[in-house]
Amino acid sequence: MRNTEGSKQCPHCNASMATSDTRHVSKLTPAQLKLLHYVDALDGPDRVKALKWVHDIALYESKEPLFDAEKEALYQVKVLWQLIESTLTE
Repeated sequence: MRNTEGSKQCPHCNASMATSDTRHVSKLTPAQLKLLHYVDALDGPDRVKALKWVHDIALYESKEPLFDAEKEALYQVKVLWQLIESTLTE
C-alpha cells in the first residue's frame, strides 16, 4: 500500500501529507538550501525514491508498532524528500 499523490493525511500516523505544498521551503536557512542543492548534484531524484521507499517499507511492511517518536521520524523523512523534490523543480 503506497501513498498516492494528492493524499491529505498519512493513514497510519495522521501526519499532513501536502505533496505539492512548498511553503516550508522559504523557511530554510542558506546553509540548508546549500545542502539541498548539494543533494541535487548527487542525483536528487534517486535520493527521493530511496527516501520514499524507506518510508513506505517502515510504515506499511513492518509489523512493529509505531510510537510517536517513530511517527515523527517517518514524517521528517517525508519532509526531507519534499524539500529535495522542491529544489529539483527550481
